[in-house]
Amino acid sequence: MNSDVPGDWGPTLDTLSVCLLWAAVLLRARPAVRHPHQRGLWLAVAFAAVAMTLHLQPVGAYVATLTESPRAVSLAKNQAGVVSAGAVLHFAAYATGGRPRTGTVIATTAAVMAALLALAGLGAAHVPGHGPAFTLARAPCAAYWLLLITVHVVACALCVRVCWTYGRCGPNRSVNLGLTLFGWGTALAGIYWLAHYYLLTGGYRPGTLLHVVLSLHAVLRAAALLVPTVLQLRHAVGHARTVWRIWPLWRDLVDAVPHVALSATRSRLLALLQSQLSWRQVAYRKVIEIRDAILVLSHYTDPAVSRGARAHVVHCGVPADRADAHVTACILRRARAAKLAGAAPDPTAEVFTASQEAGDLAAETAFLLLLTEEYLSPCVRDFDAAATPVRDPAAGGR
Repeated sequence: MNSDVPGDWGPTLDTLSVCLLWAAVLLRARPAVRHPHQRGLWLAVAFAAVAMTLHLQPVGAYVATLTESPRAVSLAKNQAGVVSAGAVLHFAAYATGGRPRTGTVIATTAAVMAALLALAGLGAAHVPGHGPAFTLARAPCAAYWLLLITVHVVACALCVRVCWTYGRCGPNRSVNLGLTLFGWGTALAGIYWLAHYYLLTGGYRPGTLLHVVLSLHAVLRAAALLVPTVLQLRHAVGHARTVWRIWPLWRDLVDAVPHVALSATRSRLLALLQSQLSWRQVAYRKVIEIRDAILVLSHYTDPAVSRGARAHVVHCGVPADRADAHVTACILRRARAAKLAGAAPDPTAEVFTASQEAGDLAAETAFLLLLTEEYLSPCVRDFDAAATPVRDPAAGGR
């Protein structure tokens, strides 16, 4: 598994790909422990990371100095690669519902590792940096490399077949993406090891092209492992953005109806950074609290305010698809002002039944984000700042 690449960019590419592998392994360690269906994929990437780490020249040289055996480093690297191939086989078996095959995969992997060690004991494994990487001159050496290469090629072929089959027709888009990325990464690993059959016959070392193939394989496998983490991060950022955007509306309504807030009012930055809840829960809580505040403020409006708001919105030339949000924002501003002015609630007032009751959380959140935007718009501010003859009769009636 040695790669001689001219120039300075080769080691950098090696290091970056290995760092990405380890980042993926560490970030997905806990989910892999909790969910059995993720363990095969995680183990495959983890042991590939071990093998590629030992493949780095500074790391390999340092470990060789510690162990005083460069040959042992080469053997350990190849053994880690075999475990990675076994994990790939386990992943392929599990993905096809082949749980009973797990024992067979483990037994096969152990047998291959034992056979490689036995062949190494007969002098098959070379010392890094001394002589050609591969040779057929001696039978133990030929058997060692043929067995190692064949195991990798077979494992890669089976995994690519599984990823190609299930990555196109699965119902879960994130799983499909992960399988596709892992399949392409495994295909590159298969190409890398297929080329070794040719290298074996000529006693050559892998060159620049195979070096790039190996690094790209590492990047794609790491990306496949990180798909759930990236999606979780994307959703978390979306929830944080919702809290940030909806905060001005929440703050104004909670100022008028403080009892609906489940926690003390703070700055929106602190609400995101110091909350003991997830950003998803914070966003959900803000949506619920705004809904509760709207229900309370419904008792501080009257039909005259609603008619005035709708006429004002028409006068502003608001598009029809945003008219309901504008009208609701106008009414909320007047209702909030009435509540803060000490007006008495009207139990007979009509409760808001506008588009904020869209039926599901996503639609409701989308409407409240639109409502916040219109609540801060010049049209709604003008309605709130205008003279209040529309509100005075309502106050007098109460």
